[in-house]
Amino acid sequence: MQAQATCLPVTSSPEAGTDAGAEEPAARRDDAPAAPVPRPAAEPTGGAGHRSWTAALLAERPSVSFREELSRFGVGLGLASLYGLSLGARQGGVSFVRHAAGVPAAMIAVACVGVPALTIVLTLFDAPLDPPRALSATARAAAATGLVLGGLAPASALFVVTSGADATAALMGLLGLAVGGAVGICILLRDLGAVLQREGGLAGVSRSTAALVVFAAFAVVLALRVWWGMLPILKGGAL
Repeated sequence: MQAQATCLPVTSSPEAGTDAGAEEPAARRDDAPAAPVPRPAAEPTGGAGHRSWTAALLAERPSVSFREELSRFGVGLGLASLYGLSLGARQGGVSFVRHAAGVPAAMIAVACVGVPALTIVLTLFDAPLDPPRALSATARAAAATGLVLGGLAPASALFVVTSGADATAALMGLLGLAVGGAVGICILLRDLGAVLQREGGLAGVSRSTAALVVFAAFAVVLALRVWWGMLPILKGGAL
């Protein structure tokens, strides 16, 4: 007797990729904004936005501070004294002190005698120059002169010490003084001239320019007179 096989209902299996009873994920809309991709943070640049010490020393400042200008003027004198030390290396001893004091003494003389006289003359011409602006221009010129002389100090010491003749040593020392003084005078005249030309009329600018030229000649003569009287290296040569 043959047993009949029981027929079991065959159910269809769920579709591939879907679980029974699970909701299908909603399709992403084409116009939906894509998620932003995070970008690596930029590395901080070292020294960005910071000026060098030299640039900060010579920078033109919109507001004049008496203390800051005196500090800048003092830095210029200190750098100029380094050039004096290099000149004193030829004789040594007390000559170091005399030359270190004599080189910046000319800058002090021009700042204390020449610049106030120029300011008074320009005031008589009704020029738009106030004492704070004159002080700022003077301090900036002194700082520039000090930077030049301080940079020339090592080369000056080499030439002064190794020169066989006193006249050659004196000439090399005077050449460095001339370069540093010329840079300071040019910066001072440029700063003062820019202020005068910005607000003065044609006649006022002409008178002010003449006063600046006379001041430049006076500053050169005064500086040379001070250096000749205070620097023994110049007297030791044939100059």
